[in-house]
Amino acid sequence: MEDGNLTRAGFRLGLSQPAMSHSLAKLRKITGNALFVRVPNGMQPTDLAVSMAPSVRDGIQLLESALETRAGFDPKACKKTFQILLSDIGELVYLPRLMNRLREEAPAVNVRALGLPREAYAEAFVHGEADLAIGHLPSLRGGFYQQRLFSDSYVCLVRKDHPRIKGHLTASQFISESHLLIEPGGSPTRSASLQTSTTTLFEHYLASQNLTRRIALRVPHFTVVSDILLSTELLATLPSYVVRHTPHRPGLKMLELPFETPNFEIKQFWHTRNHDDMANRWLRGVVMSLFGEAA
Repeated sequence: MEDGNLTRAGFRLGLSQPAMSHSLAKLRKITGNALFVRVPNGMQPTDLAVSMAPSVRDGIQLLESALETRAGFDPKACKKTFQILLSDIGELVYLPRLMNRLREEAPAVNVRALGLPREAYAEAFVHGEADLAIGHLPSLRGGFYQQRLFSDSYVCLVRKDHPRIKGHLTASQFISESHLLIEPGGSPTRSASLQTSTTTLFEHYLASQNLTRRIALRVPHFTVVSDILLSTELLATLPSYVVRHTPHRPGLKMLELPFETPNFEIKQFWHTRNHDDMANRWLRGVVMSLFGEAA
């Protein structure tokens, strides 16, 4: 189901294509129905397979956890692919340092970054499609564990030769200038929406203080921000950790905001089913050691 292809799935399991076909035939006999059908680009799961998948994933994870508990967990021998939910900002901030640490401690471990809308995070965990999430994610509540990594606030990013903003930013300048806003997909900033990101948190705060400004440009991704700011007179308000820990162009400058802003917490989250999983527990420890406040 993960690979959509019999040969690729067999390669992962160390089985030939005939052996895989034989295994599928045995499963068809056990269940009384076909679990996969051939389509032009590979194999497609039937409705029965889709309905069985969550229970099968749970069973596999339970078995793996039991075996790891018995044998002990050795990161250098682990070949697991961890699936981590991150925003595009999170990918830039966390993945380089994480991959360097994994190269030292667990050279066979792989990572798949999942760029889903925040509203889809819970479902991804429930279906066993995610091992960990990192970010400001207040919508992940029941059924999840969480661990605080650090607290952060906001700063303003603007080009160094901005014609009106020099060494510091005043409140009147902040209100009168035009702004660039990162608006994550699925996270509208209207006042009725859930505070699912640092962007919505800041916008809700401004609204509560009756502070209004012109949003001249809204973009869904952080990666374009530097290029746009260098070519325009726009301002962008961003989490300070992001600005301090991601490379940005020499032509930009970071300025303190001219008013108090709310702090927010960055945490790592995992589903209850992964709480005692030794591989997941090890990964959480790595994340804490890299990005926790004491790091």
